[in-house]
Amino acid sequence: MTVTTLERQAEAIDRFKADKGIKGRDYVPVNSGVRRTQAKRQLLSAMSKAAAVRGVEPRFRAKF
Repeated sequence: MTVTTLERQAEAIDRFKADKGIKGRDYVPVNSGVRRTQAKRQLLSAMSKAAAVRGVEPRFRAKF
């Protein structure tokens, strides 16, 4: 069993973000959506369309 500390986990995340060129704390990985239910797909689509009507980008990127 591998045991890690929160400090080591934070360092690993920081290295990952640095490798990807990600800055700040706003990064959220995009979920692949492979196991997403049809109802969730419809909800995400409706939210995306509502944001477009308001002329803004959705707060998240979703694959649906």
